[in-house]
Amino acid sequence: ALANADEWTGEGGVGERGGIKLTKININDEKNRLVSFSEQPDFDEYVRIFLIKIKKNEIFLYKQDADRKTKENVLKAIIESMKQSIFSNREIKPYDPVITYKNVHEQVEVSNYGNIQSVISQFNDEQKHLLSTNCETEKDLHNYLIEIKKDSVINLKFIGSFVNAFQLEKKMLFGNFTDSKIKFREQNNLFGLNKKIDLMIVNDEKILINQAESKFDSIFGMKQKFAEQATEILNTDANIKTIFEQASIDLLKTKVINGKRLATRLIKIVSDTNRFTETVKHIDKIQTIKNKPNHKFYKEIEGVTFSNGKLSITDKKNCVQLVNAISDALVTAYISGVETVEEGRI
Repeated sequence: ALANADEWTGEGGVGERGGIKLTKININDEKNRLVSFSEQPDFDEYVRIFLIKIKKNEIFLYKQDADRKTKENVLKAIIESMKQSIFSNREIKPYDPVITYKNVHEQVEVSNYGNIQSVISQFNDEQKHLLSTNCETEKDLHNYLIEIKKDSVINLKFIGSFVNAFQLEKKMLFGNFTDSKIKFREQNNLFGLNKKIDLMIVNDEKILINQAESKFDSIFGMKQKFAEQATEILNTDANIKTIFEQASIDLLKTKVINGKRLATRLIKIVSDTNRFTETVKHIDKIQTIKNKPNHKFYKEIEGVTFSNGKLSITDKKNCVQLVNAISDALVTAYISGVETVEEGRI
């Protein structure tokens, strides 16, 4: 994808739609829309505030009552964060769970993931909103959700960190001073909303991840989603059964359950159907690398055995190397002839 392009073309892989144009979020347009909306006299009627609890892959959404002034302050803080160059001018790349990017936003297409659609449906379903936090402790609530939604006008959701008194008071006392008098607060219901926007959801169709992939993973259940998808591949994919010994498949299953990166690498490799099929056909070439300890790719597959047309391992610590062996990550540049390792496949 071009850094400054307004569209990308999906090329297959984890969560991409091959050949379909994906429109990039325009942060400045969304900011200007929010600024204009915040100046409307009835803006507060369309702003809702929630606190989020996550427990055992289940989300609990607690709706919070708030007056007009509170909502006004919340919108001002969001607009202020959107105006910062570190947010508004940051490069946007298509979401790729295999690659860890630094100093870029990642954009997720909601339609690519049923689990994300389900969570957003829960955000929108008032019947699933909880109204009381009486049974919760300050340790249970870590995220907030701000929704600004008016039909045909605006539909934005922002997720960030909810900082409670338990965390804040570890480091400092809070109080105020007036007329040369100082007084510290003793009550424990102090809290703060971190102004950093971790996730921005636009029209329930696109999500912008602002250096907060772990939060994205936990809220939308991505690790579980990828673990299930990778396990299904290991159970049913004909090419996998052709190329791996069954005992090695069983070892790999134990690792993809909790290993998001390994799971997504496997999904990405197998989803590139034509390339993976050709890799399986010519897997005997792996022996050429195995016979050359000085080969640049040797250490990446050192613990993998190739015998009778199949790849195998005897220890689950070598599961990464087993996936390396089918990655087809070693490529040769057409003009220079230089061998390199393809990013995102290794």
